[in-house]
Amino acid sequence: MPRNLSRVESCYLKRIYASTVEDGKQITSGDLAKIFNVRIPSAIDVLNKLEKKMYIKKEKYGYITLTQAGCEVAIELLHAHRVFEVFLVNSLKMKSNEACKVADYVDHILDKDVITRLCAYLNKPMKCCHNRTIIHVGCGAKSK
Repeated sequence: MPRNLSRVESCYLKRIYASTVEDGKQITSGDLAKIFNVRIPSAIDVLNKLEKKMYIKKEKYGYITLTQAGCEVAIELLHAHRVFEVFLVNSLKMKSNEACKVADYVDHILDKDVITRLCAYLNKPMKCCHNRTIIHVGCGAKSK
């Protein structure tokens, strides 16, 4: 996982990817402020940090898009998040919303090898507990 991201920054990247790529919707700083229940200036602060790291671009009319690097990092974060969610729900019998919250706290710091091993242990799950697709780009996990 990229070590230069805070938990909040990783949550923003995951949300931007889910909204723009998976759901095909445009997203603004105001949208993100509502989603994360923060004031718009707080959301803009996080977005400025992500822009400085070259993970996002601020487009015309306030829309936020991911750069190629941002997209790659978001996919890696979502892979870790969703695989860990599946583990928490299937193996530890956590409720899906609780598993999602726990995954948000650790997905950005989990070692890639740990996620690859969990992914293999879970037989490369294709969907998370929220029925979102798990992308296995560069995962390296072998199915059982």
